[in-house]
Amino acid sequence: MAEQSNIINVFIPCQMDLFQPNTAYSVMTVLERVGLHCQYFDTPTCCGRRFHFEGEIECAKTLAGEMLDNYARNKVPFIIPDCSCAGYMKKYYRQLLENSFQPPDLRSFVQHVYEMCDYIVNILHIECLDNFFPHRVFYFKSCSARNLYPDNDAPQILMQNTRGLDLLMDDEMQGCCGANGRFALANPAASEAMIGEIVQKIYNKGAEFVTSTDLHCLQMIDAYKEEHEVGIKVMHIADILKGE
Repeated sequence: MAEQSNIINVFIPCQMDLFQPNTAYSVMTVLERVGLHCQYFDTPTCCGRRFHFEGEIECAKTLAGEMLDNYARNKVPFIIPDCSCAGYMKKYYRQLLENSFQPPDLRSFVQHVYEMCDYIVNILHIECLDNFFPHRVFYFKSCSARNLYPDNDAPQILMQNTRGLDLLMDDEMQGCCGANGRFALANPAASEAMIGEIVQKIYNKGAEFVTSTDLHCLQMIDAYKEEHEVGIKVMHIADILKGE
C-alpha cells in the first residue's frame, strides 16, 4: 500500500507560499524527521477552494484538474499542512471533476489526501516528535478543522507530547474568526467583533502563543492583535512541531 512507503507528495497552500514561506521549510523538516521522502511540484499553485466558495466554479474546476493531472496517477499520500485545503479537496473534488477524470483515479487521489498532523499520528502512528517548545500555547481549532476535516485530534496529540509545551484549549470556542473569504470584506464590523472576542479569550487564558492548522485564520488573528497591541504571538503548528 502507498501509505506504507516513505514517499509522499507535499502541497504548500498558496497563502503559506506567498506570505509565510519559512513555514513551508518547517513542514518539510517535520516530515523528513519522521523518515518521509518529500516530493514537491511547483506547477499546481492553488487547490481552488477560495474560487469555489466565491462562486467561480469553472476556475475552481481548472485548478482542481491541474492538481489531478500532476498527482492522481502515482497513488502516493498527498500531505497538506492545512485543514481547509485538505478538507476541501476531500469533500468537493469528486463532485467538481466527476466528468473530467476516471473514477478510480479521482477516488484514489481523494483517499490519499491528508492533513499533515493526521497523517503523522493516524497513518504513521507517531504521537511524539521529540520536539521542544517551552511555552503556553493556545490551539485554535478553525471552522475547517471542525467541519471540513473533522474528527482530527492529531494536532492536540502532537502538542501534548511536545516537551515543555503547556497546551491551552477552549472546547466551547465554536465561533468563526471571520477569515472566510468575502465575509470580512462585506461585514467588517461583525468580523472585527468576532475576531476580537476570540483574541480576548485566548489572551485571558494566559497564552504566549496561538497556533492552528490553518494559516488564513492565524493571519486574521495576527492582524487583529497587531492593531490592538495584544501581547500574544502567532505561529503555525508546523513551526512549533519543528521545535526551537
